[in-house]
Amino acid sequence: MKIINKSTLGFVLMIISLNSLFTKTLLAWSTGPEAYRTGAPGDKGTCKADGCHDSYSLDSGNAKFSITGPASYAPGETIKLKVSFGSSSGKLHGFEMTAIDADDNQIGKFKAIGKTTQVIPPNDYRGLKKEDKGTYIEHTRSGNKKKSWKVKWIAPANATGTVTFYAAGNDANGDGTNSGDYIYTTTLEIPAASGQ
Repeated sequence: MKIINKSTLGFVLMIISLNSLFTKTLLAWSTGPEAYRTGAPGDKGTCKADGCHDSYSLDSGNAKFSITGPASYAPGETIKLKVSFGSSSGKLHGFEMTAIDADDNQIGKFKAIGKTTQVIPPNDYRGLKKEDKGTYIEHTRSGNKKKSWKVKWIAPANATGTVTFYAAGNDANGDGTNSGDYIYTTTLEIPAASGQ
């Protein structure tokens, strides 16, 4: 009888744990949204798509969402970028960003700074394809308590031309649901340094 009770208890605890993980993954995305939600060409749209965070029209709130960075980049160079919210009244925030070349292909690799951002790994619940490893970066669970994030982007050694950074951001009310949140998009173009 004791073995059955322990087994039953273990099974119930496992179901509760899985349900909690499943719910957090699908509804809150506090650990970062699924991949391909930056609004870039070829992406699945933003976190407003597919009935998620769709209370308001895209870019309809009063916050200012932006990407800032250097005036140019050189092939093989690592540059720093800042993704941020200004004039935001939300309690929690998040973002996802990628870099696109003139032919609408992902270019370069991202690197996280600190514990508030993460490069999306391939083949986890976020659905990033293996061939896109390193090309998407987003907030972490601790990062959604911030209004700005710093990241690094490494240009390919053979990079030329202008790179466009695409980001989508969530200005969330923090109620644990996907309603009542504002989704924003922004871009930043950075040309190759003169002569590149």
